[in-house]
Amino acid sequence: MTNQIQGEILFDGWAGGAEDQWVYTPWLLVKGDFGTFGVEVVFESTTLSWTVETRTIEDPATTVILGSTQTGAGSVTSATAAKQLVRYKFHTGSSPSTAGRIVFRALAPSWQTDR
Repeated sequence: MTNQIQGEILFDGWAGGAEDQWVYTPWLLVKGDFGTFGVEVVFESTTLSWTVETRTIEDPATTVILGSTQTGAGSVTSATAAKQLVRYKFHTGSSPSTAGRIVFRALAPSWQTDR
């Protein structure tokens, strides 16, 4: 789980609500039933909340398979089986600020096959 798929710098104020306030990774192909998903926080002065969504190729409706809040590096293993595609979804604190910011790297999932 060392391959970076996306790195971002986010400021406070990227919070839930409107869909355009979230930062997403590209959709990734699922290579197993369950995955371990990791985020590495390089510099933090706020909290990074993230979820992993899954969907099928035919149906654009997404399902959240796990969520986490990070103030440092960490990983979480999904308890719900992934469908055909997965992506990370990120946001920070709710009050806009240029003082609160975070730099993070979304890491490629490590897959566990149980088929």
